[in-house]
Parts: sequence; C-alpha cells; structure tokens
Amino acid sequence: MTFDVSGDSYDRFMGRYSRELSPVFADYAGVRAGQDVLDVGCGSGVLTVELARRVGAEHVAGADPSDMLAAARERVPGADLREGTAEALPWEDDSFDVAASQLVLHFLDDPRAGTAEMSRVVRPGGTVAACTWDIGGGMTFLDTFWDAMIAIVPEAPRERVPFKSEAELIDLWQGLEDVETDAIDVEASYEDFDELWATFQLGVGPAGVYLKQLEPEQQDAVRDELHTRFGEPSGSFSVPARAWAVRGRVPGG
Repeated sequence: MTFDVSGDSYDRFMGRYSRELSPVFADYAGVRAGQDVLDVGCGSGVLTVELARRVGAEHVAGADPSDMLAAARERVPGADLREGTAEALPWEDDSFDVAASQLVLHFLDDPRAGTAEMSRVVRPGGTVAACTWDIGGGMTFLDTFWDAMIAIVPEAPRERVPFKSEAELIDLWQGLEDVETDAIDVEASYEDFDELWATFQLGVGPAGVYLKQLEPEQQDAVRDELHTRFGEPSGSFSVPARAWAVRGRVPGG
C-alpha cells in the first residue's frame, strides 16, 4: 500500500485535485438530500466532506484501510467511518442509496470484487459509481512526472494502469443496469514549481515512493527535467487533470 501516509501529505499531493473533482463526481453519482451514501476508499475524507454537505454527516458512511482514515474522522465527525477494504465492506446488504468510490479502483487488489461489494450494499434501484484518473492520457500531473523520471531513470516503472478504456470500466459494472461512462476534467493550481515539486517529496503514491528511493543527485536531475517539461514556470500556474467516471443502477427498485 502506497497511501499509508498522513491525511495532510495526501491533501498536499493529490487532495488539491480531489477537492475539485469531488463536487462534479457527486453530481455524476446523483447524490442528493434524503439519501444514505457510502464513500468507498474514503482516504482523508475529501469526497466524504462533499457528501456530508449534501446529505448530512449522519447519512454518510465510509471505509478505508489506511492511516488516512483518522483525517476523515476529524473532518466529518458525524459520519460512520470504518476501517475496511472495498473488497470486504463492513455493512449489511441494501444499506445505502449510493456507493461512490473516488480515485480508488486502480489501487484495489481485486477491482471486480470491489464493484460487487459496492453493488451488494446498495439498495435495488440505487447507484454504484466510481472514477479513476486517466493516467497515461489526461492526468498531466502524474504523466509528466513519469515522463521526466524515465528520461533520467529509464528502468523506472510507470504507474499501473489496469483500466485503459471506457470498455474496461464498463466491464467491471457487469450485473448493473443503465451503465455509462463519462470524462470529468478539472485543474489544480500551484503558487510556483517548488510547491509542485515538494508534493512529490512527501512519499505519497507510487510516484512519491519511487522518488524517495533515488539518490539525491538523481532526484535533483528529475526535478530539473520536470521543471523543463512543465515549461519552466516562474510563478503560479495550473495543471489540468482528467478522470474517467462510470456509474450503473442496481437492478430492481
């Protein structure tokens, strides 16, 4: 697991993108007042906060196996937040109207089992939705980092990308009805390049973990290469990011 880090570290690294993504993804999942909603892989609670804003914390639950769960509990103290994995959710059948999973699918040991579990805990007629970054296609922050890394360390592995097309996402939603996918585009801002580079040094995710394994001179070379590939920004700048989202309806209801 590459996300056993503090909630603050995650927020500085990826949370700035997640915060922009959360309201758009919640709209996509159809989250609205009066529903009971589950945040699968809630992490530091970025999406959890958005869900609670819409339906009230008492109608929000979440599961995560990492140390970041403590941050989520601080952010949304009234929510039912439990330690657990997407593949073995600790709730009874038909407990929720919506199960939503933001930026988690491609880190699951068994994505198909995770989808099945989300479907199990959602009531007939309810929605199961997820989104994952378009790594290798539209997630500029990570794509540019790995391009720079491989230019300096040719043997470096890119991040695992198990879902390379909309069809592969739809395939995970077998057994659900009205399945569809869509792209969600957001962007995040940085005060300067040093702020962006500092987030990679936090050791978050595959990128941060791999960077920390390098010798200092290699890290400096990657930094210089990344600075060049981002156009050598001298002040504030924004970085676009694209996620693929998928949703489906549990039969019945």
